[in-house]
Amino acid sequence: MSDFKSLDHLGPIADEMLGGLHADEAMRLRIIRAGEQGGVRRPRRAMRYVPAVGFAALALVCAGAVTARLNTPGDTAVSFVMRNTADAAQTTAVEAAETVQAVEIESIAAGSEIAAGDAVLMADLGDGARVRMGGAPSQSLYAAGEGEAPLVAFEGGVYRMLETPRDIGDALLDGEIASIQLYDEHPSLVSPKEMSMGLSNVAQSGAVIYRIRGLAETTAVACEVEGSMRVFQRASYAGRGPAGNTFEETFSVRGQIAQAELSGVGMLEGEAAEAAIAVLLDGAVLKSADTTAKGQTLTVTLESGLRLQLGVSGDMVSGCGGWSCPEFFEAFEAAL
Repeated sequence: MSDFKSLDHLGPIADEMLGGLHADEAMRLRIIRAGEQGGVRRPRRAMRYVPAVGFAALALVCAGAVTARLNTPGDTAVSFVMRNTADAAQTTAVEAAETVQAVEIESIAAGSEIAAGDAVLMADLGDGARVRMGGAPSQSLYAAGEGEAPLVAFEGGVYRMLETPRDIGDALLDGEIASIQLYDEHPSLVSPKEMSMGLSNVAQSGAVIYRIRGLAETTAVACEVEGSMRVFQRASYAGRGPAGNTFEETFSVRGQIAQAELSGVGMLEGEAAEAAIAVLLDGAVLKSADTTAKGQTLTVTLESGLRLQLGVSGDMVSGCGGWSCPEFFEAFEAAL
């Protein structure tokens, strides 16, 4: 065994003392087991750093053994440096473990303005991803589907099925417009040509699409679904928006309004409701072609008894496209 005292011989001393020590897989597993049995249970996310901490501790033990061999007054500084080096390695591993956190995915209401620099791409769905409708407004009039939203589409427009009325009969029908040529459970994946020819995921091929009395065909239509005549309201869907239509064309309710209710704010009736909605029809400016909203809702009840609905988020209303109109909200609150 060497009896050197000088630091010049630290290398040979370490080789002699650690010559039979091999940091193999068996040693790594023993270190991990010893750490797990020590009584302190660490979070799972830090487990990957246990080997690094274990090897740092092993280096500290070896450094202490070498320091004992060099038992001279000047060796205190060497021991101090070795201990602090090992402590720094352990601290770095622990700090790294603390910074590893799960990504929290938050939901943002579509249509809300967000700066491009604030957005972080976490995953790309890629081409061919199907659209599955998520959380609609809590008071939504739209019918829910098991997969994609129940809809009919023709001539570039998409119309989502309303939950009520369950059957409008023949009294409100005002002539045939088109018919369903293609039934597809996943309409968001079809081509624009197939979408325009007459398509649905709830109405069968051959079903007739009808106008609704008093409403433009760019606002709402009717179609038979499982023996009942259901109402479908114009909406954005899978990248398809107003397609050049104005807001009033996609929401042609002027002169037919009985009530207008803005959730969380209040309800207007008669002339007050008509005047407030007129501000919206005259002043809405298109901001986004394909937008939905999950916050408030604007529900308009027509004199015929039919109800149509828009989503609301900030100063935006969303139906077929996202439309900005701050003056409407001011007019609505002023009329209450």
